[in-house]
Amino acid sequence: MIILPAIDLKNGSCVRLLKGDFDNLTKYNNDPINQANIFLENNFNYLHVVDLDGAQTGNQLNIAVIKELLQIPNLRLQVGGGIRKIRDALEMLEMGVSRIIIGTSIFSEGFLDGIKKNFDPHQIVLALDFNEIKGTPYIFTHGWQDNSNVNLYDFISDNSYFNNFLATDISLDGVMKGPSINTYQKILNMFPSINLIASGGITSIEDVIELRRINIKESIVGKAIYEKKITLSELNNAY
Repeated sequence: MIILPAIDLKNGSCVRLLKGDFDNLTKYNNDPINQANIFLENNFNYLHVVDLDGAQTGNQLNIAVIKELLQIPNLRLQVGGGIRKIRDALEMLEMGVSRIIIGTSIFSEGFLDGIKKNFDPHQIVLALDFNEIKGTPYIFTHGWQDNSNVNLYDFISDNSYFNNFLATDISLDGVMKGPSINTYQKILNMFPSINLIASGGITSIEDVIELRRINIKESIVGKAIYEKKITLSELNNAY
């Protein structure tokens, strides 16, 4: 399993949100370049980077930091947050980003059709941030603030062109209570050929091992690293 350490950018710093709440934010490192180099020194050369200002406003306000990260040799990035136009995605790839994370814009009329016309599916990660309501997972958008009223399973079924699906359980993100194993297992049972990327709630190395056991191929780890619940050496051994 590939581990992608997370760098969430807000006003140029590395932060984490609690359940996607922009008013409940913890700053961990004022220097994301330093943080990226720490990950790289520990053999993590593929990072998950989100422009939270972009996710919240639709304007990519941390583009200078992303460009600087891309100058670090041997480092690959998948980047999301505020990518609301085809041009935004193209510019990211031209800058050197490996994969583009599309979230809110998946529900903009004609946007996914434009993505299909302009990109290889392996260049795209569809970010499906979900919250369970009465036992049914619904996708949320605009920095996890708005309910799309679209069923998570239905969306995956209707978008078989794409391969990379990043599923984040908002209710678990940042609360350190473990990942959404049951939902992930259900997704994999229904759609065994997709690359399901796990995110949210990972607290311990046991969580990582459990995700690997159910055949998750990629996992994003954020707060557990910053809160020192999991060491980078432990994560290396869990590959």
